[in-house]
Amino acid sequence: MQQYLITIEEVMSLARDMSQYVDKAKIEVYLRESENIDIKTTLGDSLFLDVKECSEKYSTLLNGGVYETGCGDKKVFTGLKVALAYYTFARIVKNGDGNVTRFGFVNKDSEYSSRSDIKEKVVAYNDAFSVADRYLKECVRYLNDCKSDFPLYKGGGKLKANRTVFRIIGE
Repeated sequence: MQQYLITIEEVMSLARDMSQYVDKAKIEVYLRESENIDIKTTLGDSLFLDVKECSEKYSTLLNGGVYETGCGDKKVFTGLKVALAYYTFARIVKNGDGNVTRFGFVNKDSEYSSRSDIKEKVVAYNDAFSVADRYLKECVRYLNDCKSDFPLYKGGGKLKANRTVFRIIGE
């Protein structure tokens, strides 16, 4: 099993509440995608690899905390782990109930559940991604405010929008 910045259990506890019966293999797929698309793109390859290899060295970046800027202002941020958990959660919400079978892409239903419509999924997905973007932006601000502590960080303090925008027209 590949080593990620957070565990599957942390995804389930750091983001919004989800059932303990969510398929762990699917969570791992969305965790890998979120880590590679959202986190690695923002941190840059060098810093991303160093964070994965020496996580204790980047404890504050990963777990969040309070820091002081060069001007003496105190700032608080949530950390990369929570941002990653929210990116993963958003992907689970958007894609979670679909399965590829020999009959194509299907949604499995049981007699005790009802399917949420696409509008509800898109709203929940966009909301979770927005929260994740905000938390990641706090991490970027921390990296920029403490540049001398992170020589491997080459970012300019901007986030790239790495998602598809869904617009629902009509009912």
